[in-house]
Amino acid sequence: MKKKSNVISLVFIFLLLGFSPLDGIKEKTKEIKQPENIQKYEKIDDARGILDKILEHIAKIDPELSFKDDQLLDSELGIPRFEISSFSEIKHFDKKDVVDGYIVRPVVDVENPKLLIVLEAADKKASVNLTQALKKVQSDQWAKYKDHDLWTRHLINESKNVRQGNFLIYAIWEDPVDIVKIFEQHVR
Repeated sequence: MKKKSNVISLVFIFLLLGFSPLDGIKEKTKEIKQPENIQKYEKIDDARGILDKILEHIAKIDPELSFKDDQLLDSELGIPRFEISSFSEIKHFDKKDVVDGYIVRPVVDVENPKLLIVLEAADKKASVNLTQALKKVQSDQWAKYKDHDLWTRHLINESKNVRQGNFLIYAIWEDPVDIVKIFEQHVR
């Protein structure tokens, strides 16, 4: 019984003096540092800015391409390999649903199924409509390339259609998961 009262007395004295048995634990938790390798990405709030980040990434991983003057160029020849045009060239989109949008597709090789669409929807309802429109675009791609080689059909099968907030992306490309990751890192 005497030991118990001594312990209680010591705890009481420590508390009166401003010491807490948890002080040591608090100090150790302060020593834990946040990882330094957490990368912060610039958040962008316009479709063209997001598209540019994606095209920079594509050019970085594909030695045949470079991204200069807002164009995806052939690294050796310096000529555009992909055209960047307005979203309005695709029939499934209702123009009132789109604030801004871009399509990237091959310039010369019409048999190349690569397609990249980045859109900013007017609001949440419009983004749902655009998601459905992008599914129709995918269906059109399937119909157009259904009799092509295995690589082409694989690209279309692996395509990604993602919405984040009022921004949408549709990607038929090698490693569309990486492209979507770039999109998600930069969307505000």
